[in-house]
Amino acid sequence: MAFGNSNRIRPRSVRRSLSLAACAAFFTPVLLTQPPGPSSFDTPESREQGRSLFQTHCAYCHGARGEGGRGVDLTTGVYRHGGSDAELYATIRNGIPGTEMPTVRATNDEVWKMVSFVKSIGAGGVVESAPGDRVAGKAVYDGKGKCAACHSIGAEGGILGPNLAGVGRRRNLAYLRESLVTPEADVPVLYRAIQVMPKTGPPVRGIRLNEDDLSIQLRDSQNNLRSFFKEELKEIRRDKPSLMPAYGDVLNAQELENLVAYLSSLRETL
Repeated sequence: MAFGNSNRIRPRSVRRSLSLAACAAFFTPVLLTQPPGPSSFDTPESREQGRSLFQTHCAYCHGARGEGGRGVDLTTGVYRHGGSDAELYATIRNGIPGTEMPTVRATNDEVWKMVSFVKSIGAGGVVESAPGDRVAGKAVYDGKGKCAACHSIGAEGGILGPNLAGVGRRRNLAYLRESLVTPEADVPVLYRAIQVMPKTGPPVRGIRLNEDDLSIQLRDSQNNLRSFFKEELKEIRRDKPSLMPAYGDVLNAQELENLVAYLSSLRETL
């Protein structure tokens, strides 16, 4: 009877063994093709290759040395989405949804090399020292500059311009100065200004909110929502993309330096 029972059980055992073998055959190639960990690229050669890749994929926004510009300053070693190897890899590989940072077109190995380079430039945690007086700069921000009319810091202020919470962490001193003196040099897409010229009535400037073939909607400089049918317009002008005045014509040199110092001191994130 024992022999007969073993004959009945054997086919099930064979099937189980075959299934396990099939699973092993299916999963083994996947395990072998996983990208190597960051330690494999923590070498001078990989960092130098990462530098070259950074120039190709990242320097346009983050600066040739990672000093920031249109993108955040990477030399501080402080990153909003995390600074571990895995977090930096995920940020570079996948981009940041809802921002201008896209996914990167590079191999896994190339991404790890860029991680190695980014870690090397942020290792010192260098923070620029602004020559101006940040306390006096806050007075300029609240008073003569009238910055709060359009910009907010956290929940306080206007909404016609970008929120400035943490701007000192994201932007270097040169970028902050340029933004004040030549505001049209780099205007975020969501804050680009237009001017509509109705067939009757005065022109209206503001931030474009929505547009289709028949109509256009904007938020004007008084923070009012406005909507126009295009057939009622003579022209839509897009040649002055910033509502912000050029502060080189508004502030003297010391006031400008003080305002830069105050903006640079804003390092808390939302």
